[in-house]
Amino acid sequence: MTLDLIEEIPELSDVLLRRMETDALLGEVIEDLKKASAFSKDASITASERAEWAHIKSELINELRRMLKRNM
Repeated sequence: MTLDLIEEIPELSDVLLRRMETDALLGEVIEDLKKASAFSKDASITASERAEWAHIKSELINELRRMLKRNM
């Protein structure tokens, strides 16, 4: 997941990696992001399902940005 965080939100990846060990909610959001990322690339599901997972992934990334900016 470290690589995904760096690729998806490079401006916040260092902060995320430091804080996810002590912030349970942040850890849950990152776990959800892992799942959404995997499903958005899963060729065994339909294109519309992958698109929906890609949208969820985008929303989770936006929420991570909001969470971190709110707590900085």
